[in-house]
Amino acid sequence: MRALGLLMACGLYLTAPVAQAQTQDMCALMARNPGWAEAVRSASLTWKVSPGTILTVIDQESRFKANAKGAGAVDANSVRNFGFAQANLRTWNWFLRDTGRTSGSRSNFALAADFVGWHFTKMESRTKIPRNQFVSHYLIYKLGEGGFRRGAPQQARSLASTLSVRAQFHDRKLWTCGFGEVEDPDEESPAAAPN
Repeated sequence: MRALGLLMACGLYLTAPVAQAQTQDMCALMARNPGWAEAVRSASLTWKVSPGTILTVIDQESRFKANAKGAGAVDANSVRNFGFAQANLRTWNWFLRDTGRTSGSRSNFALAADFVGWHFTKMESRTKIPRNQFVSHYLIYKLGEGGFRRGAPQQARSLASTLSVRAQFHDRKLWTCGFGEVEDPDEESPAAAPN
């Protein structure tokens, strides 16, 4: 029933399935995938990272494809980036240990949503950069902590800025279709904070 409400509130528009298409209507996506909606809500509440931030990262990294493979990745056992969050195996295993899990697939959406929230929170504690500073945290996500400290190329900074705006847009849209229990985007949205 909740999914139907989300569907009616948000419509059913998703971008055409072309290469590198970005999802425009997260409300419709969540309505079609109610398990994903609950996973995003749970990760957002657990890690205090906005739903729009989590969804924007997953969209950018894998276009919501469970078995998306990064360069050089062959399968889920690859050390290369794989799955919804495009996590490398080393960081994924760190996440599993740090959250008390003994196992979990990178192609599991709920774990991927949790991973994104965990990553932003973990890097906040390591870098002292507030997790609501999307640009910095996305750069850390993409370049690694060491790569970020060495300095991000301008192209990466531009992409992160574009994604920050997209995360804010998604948070506002999600607020209108049932994610209001998490946070009002006009009350200092995590994605909207200055970088």
